[in-house]
Amino acid sequence: MIQAQVQPTRPAPQPGPRPAPRTIAATGASSSAYQTPEQVSIYVKPEAKERARVLSRDEGIEYAQLAMDAIDHFLTENMLTFLVRARLEVSRPNGSRFPPRRNLRSKSKPGIRRVLWPVQFRPAELDILNDLVQDTGAEHLSTLVSVAVEAYLLDDDGADPARSSSDDVALSSSR
Repeated sequence: MIQAQVQPTRPAPQPGPRPAPRTIAATGASSSAYQTPEQVSIYVKPEAKERARVLSRDEGIEYAQLAMDAIDHFLTENMLTFLVRARLEVSRPNGSRFPPRRNLRSKSKPGIRRVLWPVQFRPAELDILNDLVQDTGAEHLSTLVSVAVEAYLLDDDGADPARSSSDDVALSSSR
């Protein structure tokens, strides 16, 4: 007679407690380098979109970098809140005793057309931008970015703020 050997059954291994993930403190500008970007819809004047496209192609500047440069520029000049208010407020006629009213619908003024300009920001950048939306009263991320980018790229004196000051020196010395 053949006896079958019966193996004692072992209970299934139970997973032990997993160690808690370690939090690594982010340092400086490199913290957003490893985050997956999120596409944001920004509406700008067609001329600003075209100028951004040319700068991106010719100088290798990403749209997000261009937008952040524009915002940083006007923050440094203490002009960002002014630009936002100028976009959102409806002025009163000269001589009116009443202050300007806030335009509750942030749509373009008649005759001004804006087009979609998709920009990819990383989560850490979006956190800062959303704080700036609150600080400036912009109400929408698109408003904040578009006022800065349009003013940065479409300034009235014809100078291109994205170019280095050495270009300006070369131009002025050649006259």
